Amino acid sequence: MNTLLPRILWLRRSKWQFLLAGLAFLFGLIIMLTALEAYLKVNKVLVSQKEKGEFLVLNKKISLVNTLGLTTSGFTDEETESLKKAPFVKKMSFLRPNQFKASVRARRYLNFYSMVFFESIDPSFLEIEKNDFTWKEGQNRVPIVVSQDFLNLYNFGFALSQNLPQVSREAIKMLPFDVVAQGPGGEQVFEGTIIGFTERVSSVLVPESFLDWANRNIGKERSKAPSRVILQVNSVSDPAIQQFMDKHRLTADQERMKLGRSGRILNTLMSFAAVLGIVFISLAFIMFSMNFRLILAEAANDIRLLIELGYRHTVIGANLLVYFAGFLLVLFLFGVFGVWQANQFIGQLLFNQGLAEEHQSFPFLSIGAGVIFTLGVVVFNGIMILNQIRKLG
Repeated sequence: MNTLLPRILWLRRSKWQFLLAGLAFLFGLIIMLTALEAYLKVNKVLVSQKEKGEFLVLNKKISLVNTLGLTTSGFTDEETESLKKAPFVKKMSFLRPNQFKASVRARRYLNFYSMVFFESIDPSFLEIEKNDFTWKEGQNRVPIVVSQDFLNLYNFGFALSQNLPQVSREAIKMLPFDVVAQGPGGEQVFEGTIIGFTERVSSVLVPESFLDWANRNIGKERSKAPSRVILQVNSVSDPAIQQFMDKHRLTADQERMKLGRSGRILNTLMSFAAVLGIVFISLAFIMFSMNFRLILAEAANDIRLLIELGYRHTVIGANLLVYFAGFLLVLFLFGVFGVWQANQFIGQLLFNQGLAEEHQSFPFLSIGAGVIFTLGVVVFNGIMILNQIRKLG
């Protein structure tokens, strides 16, 4: 019986139609699950940003007047009050710069020296543990928070051009280096330690207490009007923000402002891709059903004879369904591999844009959805096969 049924049911039909239906199913499954995975990843980024709030760093536009020294780029008290009262601002803080010469030099492992600039900011604007980002007078260790952009510039620009090793986040936190502060008040050397990274500010940040002390005791200069301000807003894509910036001749990171709009557009595209995948799978589903109906129609006389000889219609249907389920299993495994590769690509793309962690998790939700969908296809076709054979009997 196990060898007779396949001959009766399968040898009467061309395998190419079934193979084409299988390829359409595979292609549609990969598109649909990849779109689902992309949607989940992008939506996770957007939700995470919404929960943490969205941040913008503003500064005045620099013109020839600034170059000639006829005006400054600092914010006046009037401009500060205007910003605070803006309806899109949830909270704000200034980035205050160092007023002394600063440089860093590696102690060992790296032959590295560079002039740097420091800024301070309210720690509540940073995605780090606030207790680690503190400094007291007399303390030699200075905690530092570095922009992720700076680490990328070092790894993919400076390190490659100078034959220096590339470093990960974890490695650079363990590298000891000196912070040299020079000014009218003399020179002091501190132990610098990178404690974290930020996506919100392109800068090298130190605690406010350290910068205030160093500006006062080493820089010996009066406090200057801050030239950069960080805002927490409801949405960086709010048109009112751009209108305010144009009116007051302010500028910001346009890529960051485009992120909200880009995320929504990407979600729309992923939704379209998911619909396209569903269309492919639907066509494959119809092709499978039509092929089974044709197979059963052509083998109708043989199936009736087998039923008359005592074979139950459930046995005949199960035999046919086993081959179909095995075929879909092979297709599904290929689909899992395709979705995994797409997941790696999407994750790396988001990581390169600073929107996700480097570690790529397995796409459990997408694969789980694929399992449920594939089982649904098997069950539906199994019911259809049994009904057709029962009618023949």
